[in-house]
Amino acid sequence: MTDIRRRRLLASAIVFAVSLLLYLFTLAPSMDFIDAGELAAVAHTWGIAHPTGYPLFTLLAGLWALLPFGSGMLRMNIFAAVFSAAGAAVAVQLIFDLLRALPDVARRRNAGKKKAAAQATVPAEDDDTLLRAAASGALVLAFGGTFWRTALSIEVYSLHILMLALVLWSAARLFFLPVPDVRSLQRRMAVTAFLLGLSFSNHMSTVFLLPALLVMLFLTHARSEGFGKGFAFAAAAFALGLLPYLYLPLRAAAGPALNWGNPVDFERLFWHVSGKQYSVWMFSGAQAWGKQFMYALEAFARDSAWLALLPAAIGAVVASRRRRSLGVFLLLLFVTCLVWAAGYDINDIDSYFLLGFFVLAIWTAFGLRILPQLRVLRGVPPRLRDPLVPGAVVLAVLLLLQWGRVSQAGNYLVEDYTHNMFASLEKDAVVLSFQWDFWISASYYYQLVENKRPDIVVLDKELFRRSWYFEQLRSNHPDIHASVRAEIETFLVHLRRFERGEPYDPAAIEDAFNAVVNGIVDRAYATRPVYVTIELEKQFAPGYVRVPAGLAFRLYRPEDLPDPASTKDVPLVYRPFDSDDRLPVEMRRLYASMFGNRGIYLADAGLRERAERALQRALEFSPGDPAILDLLRRLAGAP
Repeated sequence: MTDIRRRRLLASAIVFAVSLLLYLFTLAPSMDFIDAGELAAVAHTWGIAHPTGYPLFTLLAGLWALLPFGSGMLRMNIFAAVFSAAGAAVAVQLIFDLLRALPDVARRRNAGKKKAAAQATVPAEDDDTLLRAAASGALVLAFGGTFWRTALSIEVYSLHILMLALVLWSAARLFFLPVPDVRSLQRRMAVTAFLLGLSFSNHMSTVFLLPALLVMLFLTHARSEGFGKGFAFAAAAFALGLLPYLYLPLRAAAGPALNWGNPVDFERLFWHVSGKQYSVWMFSGAQAWGKQFMYALEAFARDSAWLALLPAAIGAVVASRRRRSLGVFLLLLFVTCLVWAAGYDINDIDSYFLLGFFVLAIWTAFGLRILPQLRVLRGVPPRLRDPLVPGAVVLAVLLLLQWGRVSQAGNYLVEDYTHNMFASLEKDAVVLSFQWDFWISASYYYQLVENKRPDIVVLDKELFRRSWYFEQLRSNHPDIHASVRAEIETFLVHLRRFERGEPYDPAAIEDAFNAVVNGIVDRAYATRPVYVTIELEKQFAPGYVRVPAGLAFRLYRPEDLPDPASTKDVPLVYRPFDSDDRLPVEMRRLYASMFGNRGIYLADAGLRERAERALQRALEFSPGDPAILDLLRRLAGAP
């Protein structure tokens, strides 16, 4: 092994170790919001996740779940930290090779513009400086807010980070470093294509890479000897990288407990892999795109703590001037990511800009390398002009500004909320909800993996709008399915037309949908407790009275209403976690609303002391709420 190779490996090892250490310090100790519970359950049960299926993630996370250390969720969160840190480590190699491909300013002055433009590397004695700039850029990437937050809990994006780094590194070697012979060209093309296919088998936002990769491939090698044969090899390698998708139909045929989309045939597999159900949020209008575009610009500035934008701007300009093809490649990557991702009108869009954060980190490293060469800094001592110095300043500011905002240490919000929801439900209960982000996703993990409250039936009301969900319902809860078989069959006639893009009657499909949901409530009510959560619309369970019980409402027919004094106050455990992010804020509102509803229910029954306790708990989650304070004042003045 050559000396420079050892130093490169050492630089990556240091970045990996530093990143992983700080990730572990700030790691979520338990369940996170949105898809974390579902993905952890899929990994442990070898199931099928929501579109686009993420088979590479499922296979790797499934193997990781078998490791004998830590609790289940903590182990899965460590998976995210390790893969994100590995992505930062690979970024060192990527940035170093791109820095080597950038002609040096001193050589440009000495050799003349044309001669310097033809030279692809900087002098070997400058490798240590390039390594320090590359490591600094990788650490700025690792501790940007979105990248850092991705590393702290289980999600598909941690693996996506590693795959992006590997594809970009391979592409950099293909496009910007000397290719000694035909075989080397064909090998590099095949490796890049294989990694690209693997990345697609994890996450479809890999498509953001395609325009830049294809443009650069034809610009740099279309006239090279052996290109046609190499392209054929690359196409085969790309197809090989997609093989993990075979997991989806093969596993679906076995009927796992989590079988999203049930992709057992080509039609369903295509719907699942293409994310057909999410297409309504893609490019939904200029207003939505403009909102997401402006949010993206804000996110790029926030994640770089604004300070990194200066070296990034310098790096972008210098890359374009010194090696136009490299400047075009990076700009095309950034613009494609920004424009395409901004067309996706969802709340949690940040992770779709990860490719843009990679490009910003590369530009930042370029800028850190160039800063010492600027005339304005020639009077500064050489040691202070080393890339590590401005890099350390940017990194220190990032850590200072991002730590408190990003850290998930001590965050048990979703675990507590899910267990509180379980505590709110009596034995053998059926609950209808669409609080996916807060507890339904988590319930999959706790029920299927940790065997918590297997007696209750959790039904996601919105998933009834998908035909596959009825097959999962029949498999997991055959009694519920059988009780409304006729209503389901009627609904599926309309639903299948909708799913295939055929003409359908909107009023008829909505009526059939309501009949399924209300049929489940009516049939289950005869033998089991039935609950709904606060967001469920009044068109569901008409004729029932909703009695607040913990975090849900128990349904009663008017003639079955209990004496309010006999209803129990559900003890809820809540470990506070200070965060102004959207979902923790909304969760506190849910707690406040349910305690407030309980207080009103008890106050109306004349149970003043219990009502006051419930309203006081509501105030803990919504301090200074005028409606709650008014109720408390009225109760205090009651005789």
